[in-house]
Amino acid sequence: MTFQDTGVDHLTGGTNDAGLPLLPVTEGDPIDHIRWVPADTLDANTWNPNRVHLAELRLLERSLLSTGWLQPLLVNPERLIIDGFHRWRLSQDSAPVRSRWKGRVPVAVLDVDRPTAMLMTIRINRAKGTHVAVEMSAIVRELIEEHGIDRATIAKEIGGTKDEVDLLAQEGVFAAKNIKNHAYSNAWYPKAETS
Repeated sequence: MTFQDTGVDHLTGGTNDAGLPLLPVTEGDPIDHIRWVPADTLDANTWNPNRVHLAELRLLERSLLSTGWLQPLLVNPERLIIDGFHRWRLSQDSAPVRSRWKGRVPVAVLDVDRPTAMLMTIRINRAKGTHVAVEMSAIVRELIEEHGIDRATIAKEIGGTKDEVDLLAQEGVFAAKNIKNHAYSNAWYPKAETS
């Protein structure tokens, strides 16, 4: 595999909190402007509710090594990862992955603010699998309390219902449901066919 380093040499603009140059934002679709950057120049976001078990992480590693990179990481100009955290971790923690791509990862740069990045992370990951309710609750509360995003917008953006957002917006999502004292319905058993 060969790749062209189109990232670090062509950076323009300011710097991020770590003093690294901001990644440029280009016109058109981000997928049209993939660049390779050193993985260790990117930062994980603090809100990703997605969890990958070791078996699935190994499967992801195998997929990267057998098929190559099929999707770039999504990052903002400040180098904050919006999507692709586990591929990014593998690019640093897996010796074969790190060696094959010389510690670099493909990125598409999206010019979005923190609330939009948070919503995108949820929407993208939700489309892929399951989420941990406690982390989802923290994200929803931050979007409402700190960024002033209304519940209907959050529901629309994450593909949820208003009731789901209302539940996630409550402090102590499990306490709010009173799961310990919840009256569950009886199980359904199919009736035996009679002939």
